[in-house]
Amino acid sequence: MTVKNSRGNNRTDIRTIIRSELRHRKLGFITGVLSLVIATGVFVASMILLRGDELATERLMMEKERELRAGMAQLEDDYRIIMRNMGYNVLILNAEQSIPELDRDGYPTTFIDYDDVWELAESGITTLNHLLPVLQQKILWQEQGTEIYLAGIRGQVPVYAKPAHLTDDYEYRSPIMERVPVGKADLGVEVAAQHNLRPDDVIMIRGETFEVNRVYPRRGNRDDLTVWIPLDRAQAIFGTPGMISGILALECVCSTGELGQVSREVTAILPHTQVFEFSSLIAARADVRQRASRLHEEILQAELTHQSQLRAEKERLATILIAVLIAAASVWIFVLIHNNVRERRHEIGILRAIGFRRHQVLRIFLGKSVIMGVVAAVIGCAVGVAAGVLFGGYEAGGVQGGLVSGTVVVGGLLLAPLLAFTAGLLPSVIAANQDPADILNEQ
Repeated sequence: MTVKNSRGNNRTDIRTIIRSELRHRKLGFITGVLSLVIATGVFVASMILLRGDELATERLMMEKERELRAGMAQLEDDYRIIMRNMGYNVLILNAEQSIPELDRDGYPTTFIDYDDVWELAESGITTLNHLLPVLQQKILWQEQGTEIYLAGIRGQVPVYAKPAHLTDDYEYRSPIMERVPVGKADLGVEVAAQHNLRPDDVIMIRGETFEVNRVYPRRGNRDDLTVWIPLDRAQAIFGTPGMISGILALECVCSTGELGQVSREVTAILPHTQVFEFSSLIAARADVRQRASRLHEEILQAELTHQSQLRAEKERLATILIAVLIAAASVWIFVLIHNNVRERRHEIGILRAIGFRRHQVLRIFLGKSVIMGVVAAVIGCAVGVAAGVLFGGYEAGGVQGGLVSGTVVVGGLLLAPLLAFTAGLLPSVIAANQDPADILNEQ
């Protein structure tokens, strides 16, 4: 090794010595860089894979949440169907309606304005849904010689504060009770069976002609003895234009199920009315809703716990792997620099003899370590990013998608130089502290 003996040129000599060392000891340099590349690459790739796993978990949980919400929405639709089969659970009547009289006759004998149902619908109330104005009386069906319940209905009045259930035309997407077409009549199963009536048959009620539209299946209540016709025709037959017997409604799934809540809200809007909540149906509805809500939360929590456990296990394995590789790379760099110091012991003595100071000798060996670390950092980061994206199955746009963060790249670029500096520090200090007299006397 050729060096200049002028102290003014020592700085240039240090660069020359390092370049010469790298040229003549390529194998040691390459193996050192390779060990650092492996450690850096595994670190960067692990961070990317863990971040990708975190993003995938977030997407999975969002998808689970969407699926569960869709399931809850479907369950809400099922509730409406169940309530339809069980019957409405809220009845709004005139405040002057006698309850004993209602129980005796089976239908209201007082009336409220038809406009009341629209006032309720437009009030912003959210605890009720599917408002159905009804005009009903028990009459003698003179044409057939039997008593029936004759009910006039129209389509369900939309609650405008609940737009999710409505079409663009403000009709219910899934009506509980279908509108009776003009000139048609719907029959309860007992009425149809008693008079042998089927759809498309023609019947007369109080002199008006109707065509049988549908026959409802058995419900086990007064509906089986009821004939439904359009509301305006019932008002004409009963001589009560603009009047209805009451409003049937369905307590919303969003309601707390607290008895009295709906009554307070309705009477605040329509003070001349009274409200009956069928407590057994409401309690059953609230219980099922609460159970479904708990199940929803339990499923989500169980999935979150499972994903957290998987992530913790992956982080533990990644930490162990990175620690082992860092330790192995550190040991290898230490061995390389230490062996290099031993092999160049006499050269160190000559450098010290011609005027190189301890810190300059230290810079020679540490400079080689740091160069090794810088080269390994660039290669290792590139390899780590490529491996993380490739083996994680992610798209190349991972940087824009938050997969490859600046923190991970900076960490990877700093890891190898710091590792090389730390591992090479002790043997470099040993080299710098050697006494040139003792070394030269060995000659």
